[in-house]
Amino acid sequence: MAAPVNRLESIWSRSDVREEPVVFERNSVGDRAKRAEQSLEGLLAKHPKVAIAAAAAVGIALGLIVKRK
Repeated sequence: MAAPVNRLESIWSRSDVREEPVVFERNSVGDRAKRAEQSLEGLLAKHPKVAIAAAAAVGIALGLIVKRK
């Protein structure tokens, strides 16, 4: 007897499995923005100290630029 490809195949019958049609994503600006947001969130999650340092540096630079005397 051959091993099932899916270990749950013995529990669920093939009639229970719905095959969804393949939907191709449009390469719109919104899709690219969402991927960029997810990529940035992942980068910030991996390097939180660098993210805080970069935010502080940007804040200090902007503060010096718009500094009132």
